Amino acid sequence: TIITISRTGTTTTMNAENLSTILSDPSRPCFLFGVTPPRHNTPAGKCREICAKFVARSRTLATDGFIVYDIQDESTRNSGKRPFPFRELMDPGWYASLFRAESGKDCLVYKCCPTCESVEHFEAWLDQSTSLHGHSAFNLVGAASSLPTGESHSGPSVEKAGQLVKKRHEGPSCHFGCVAIAERHSAKGREHDNMVRKIGWGAEWFVSQGIFDAESTICLLNDYGALCKARGIVPKKVLLTFVPCGRKKTMDFIKWLGMSVPEEVEKRIFQEEAVSDQMTSEGTTTKQSATAKPTPVQESCILAKENLIKILEQTAGCGVPLGLNVESVSGYKNEIDATHDLFRTLQAQLLDHRGSPWMVRWYDVPSILGGREDGVLQRRMSELNYVKEILQNITAKKKGGGGYAGSNSDEDGGVQALAKGNNDPLVFLLAGALLFGSGVVAGAHISRGKI
Repeated sequence: TIITISRTGTTTTMNAENLSTILSDPSRPCFLFGVTPPRHNTPAGKCREICAKFVARSRTLATDGFIVYDIQDESTRNSGKRPFPFRELMDPGWYASLFRAESGKDCLVYKCCPTCESVEHFEAWLDQSTSLHGHSAFNLVGAASSLPTGESHSGPSVEKAGQLVKKRHEGPSCHFGCVAIAERHSAKGREHDNMVRKIGWGAEWFVSQGIFDAESTICLLNDYGALCKARGIVPKKVLLTFVPCGRKKTMDFIKWLGMSVPEEVEKRIFQEEAVSDQMTSEGTTTKQSATAKPTPVQESCILAKENLIKILEQTAGCGVPLGLNVESVSGYKNEIDATHDLFRTLQAQLLDHRGSPWMVRWYDVPSILGGREDGVLQRRMSELNYVKEILQNITAKKKGGGGYAGSNSDEDGGVQALAKGNNDPLVFLLAGALLFGSGVVAGAHISRGKI
């Protein structure tokens, strides 16, 4: 059963597990649907509208939650021209907080740790993400490329960030996973060692890149399972990611991102429609379609299903628990539309492969999570308490003669910058930025029942 419900009287309630619990549970698969945040500087109301539309479209999908990505430039990793220009996006922590209100489901929040301004900045981000936004599941990723010898990133390494996540004692507990890149395993043959080492750091699951080459993923999963068995470790779950592709520009971007796409796979996706000669009644020869060929995006989805079947069959004995993630890497409508059908197809394939009966049920999103007034007020009270804590911190530092410095990259979710100094107006600017940025003073959001 993907989703179970209980009904008491006329009220339907959801027996929902915490997403981090689902991700770390080897006895059941996990199904996620990926999304990127809106552009930086997008107004709060517009962000909520975008989130609401995304959730409304995906409401019929039996997902356990969503993945919200932390998109980086990555131009230092690849010297080739980026097919789609890089645009700074909103902080994933704040945008992910909108999904629980709209859907009743949690998000797996990606965070690129080394690109943070400092270790303290990451700690502040983590504190806000857990205490204010209520997240408990994070995917920690490293920088797109290594720096020259002698230089270091300003933020924490994945190992250090993982330690900070696991050391949290105040507020809700949180957990983390990492990425598993089959392409690295094909090139160096050591990705399974990296995965086991990250398990030692505390990683509780892994998420792959988009899969177009089943062979490299099969090799990685089998080597990873064998290494875990040799060391007496229970393998952590691996979520397999699949991406529809219907345009050559999207394919260029997929390869630019580092996903391995065999030449024959690309040719098959973009093959020209088969034609045959046919004699007309006038005795002339014309070209006519021999068969109705799938469109490129449909062909990419057919290939994704074939790859999943191949992976399931050829890794069946390795002992690695699997899950699924489906995403679109472009804004093209046909590719976005394809993610929904692809999700249903792959989910059914994975569940059928388990060999036990399964079903999908609907549920009502509880009002405390569904954007109604009681949920709004609860969230606003949480935000006000967060403001109070920060103001008390500043006041205490003023009395002690010290300044306060920090930053928050989330434009809409809070303070833009906490400046150094002891000037009283800064306290009011801080409170105003937090209250306005979180929508506390925007009564229209409450009247519309939107968080």
